[in-house]
Amino acid sequence: MAVTAKFSDECDIVATLTPKPGKLDRVVELLTNLTSVVEKNEPGVQSFHLYKDFDAAVGNEQLVLVEKYADKGAYDFHDTTPEFKAMHERFRKEELLACNITIKSVKPLVGFER
Repeated sequence: MAVTAKFSDECDIVATLTPKPGKLDRVVELLTNLTSVVEKNEPGVQSFHLYKDFDAAVGNEQLVLVEKYADKGAYDFHDTTPEFKAMHERFRKEELLACNITIKSVKPLVGFER
């Protein structure tokens, strides 16, 4: 799918995943594999970074995925790839997550990149 982007069309996503206790490494493994596929096959994905955090409120480590897409079309394409669907199926079948993934579409207000 060819995606033509304009700056105003960028789509930034922040997804938060809470692995069940003892499942963090498996979730990171699946996301690492997906990241490689996305980098090679989805030119509309401008950045894709995974971070780890400890959330005292839930008493568990969380993963935060920060994604930047050229436009909404690139995000929609990503959301329907076989690899993306397979990863989510693994999350379900292996019962890896403590709760549903939280996904937020955000717009930058101030900041910079080097």
